Amino acid sequence: MAKKPFPLIETFGFHHDARTAEALRHFEKKLCPFAENPCEKFRQYGFGYCSVTYSAADDAGQQFTYAVCDHRVDGKPLSLAIKDHFGERKVEIVPEVVLRDPRTSFDYVAVERKNGAIVDAIAIETQAIDLRGGGVGPAFQAWLNKDLENWRAYFTAEAANKSRSDTVAYGVNMANIYKRLGLQVATKGSLLKAMGIKLYVVMQDRPFQYLRRRVPFEETKDWDITFMTFDYTGNVADNGQMEFKPAATVRTSLENYTTALSSDRRAADAAKEDFFRIVSSKLARG
Repeated sequence: MAKKPFPLIETFGFHHDARTAEALRHFEKKLCPFAENPCEKFRQYGFGYCSVTYSAADDAGQQFTYAVCDHRVDGKPLSLAIKDHFGERKVEIVPEVVLRDPRTSFDYVAVERKNGAIVDAIAIETQAIDLRGGGVGPAFQAWLNKDLENWRAYFTAEAANKSRSDTVAYGVNMANIYKRLGLQVATKGSLLKAMGIKLYVVMQDRPFQYLRRRVPFEETKDWDITFMTFDYTGNVADNGQMEFKPAATVRTSLENYTTALSSDRRAADAAKEDFFRIVSSKLARG
């Protein structure tokens, strides 16, 4: 059996093995270069990885780099989405906008104001992919300890501590891209269309292609939703960051998207499953 590769690709925004001054400063201070602030994941959970290597079901046995932190598509990808709509006009960005009725949220809203009044706006969703399975925490701990040669032993130690099988069993949750994001785009897109506001979805290209194979919407000239995708080239830039370049800009109408979504029962069945799970949980609590 082939030896498993070290699971992590990027930590604190740089290749995990980078030795540039910029990378070392981010490693030492636990900074996120994309959100331009201290790493939120490290502050909340004690982990600072941005991407992992994995071979998903559609990858034909080949390892690919997957962004597993939404902030990985902040920074330049986010700014390019804003520029796509506003060009060089002056724009203000508001993060984490939550509506009360109906209860929904948007990662970012970018607005143009004149004399204090908003005259144009777009909503932006930034989407990475979730991890599933046992996670990669032990690999990150090995990296923190500068002990990459023995990273596998950290999984063994965690397995013994938690009385579970000694495996490296993490994965990327491609199904969530379809079940969660696929439905969210339709729901949020519908609300925004009623308000006359365009929706941008900024994400990695590989998960986007997975989504589009399952929601085979067509590109349209009159559009409500724009997917802007980016992906890793496999190259490391001079500053130690992984190259993450524009891949595609795909526009579609809400009608076209929802028609494609509803043509495949899997999305509706997944929503129904989650719905029944919540109802059953409330019944069990009495």
